[in-house]
Amino acid sequence: MQALKTCNNCGKESYRVESKFCLGCGTELPESFNDPNYGKNICTNSDCGFNKSGFIYPDDARYCDVCGSMTAYAK
Repeated sequence: MQALKTCNNCGKESYRVESKFCLGCGTELPESFNDPNYGKNICTNSDCGFNKSGFIYPDDARYCDVCGSMTAYAK
């Protein structure tokens, strides 16, 4: 049996494994639990050195201070 998805934003657990959005806050849920970057506020520019380094910005950071691209939480 596949595990239910838990929202990283509010912590609410989905009722179905097919859920694509959180029932509690509407945040998009992960397609795969194997994505190592899910739930991390990283630079979205794949060419950025901070993206490649695995640097994780604080929750309130909306832009990368190296390349100026949006962070994952800003999208």
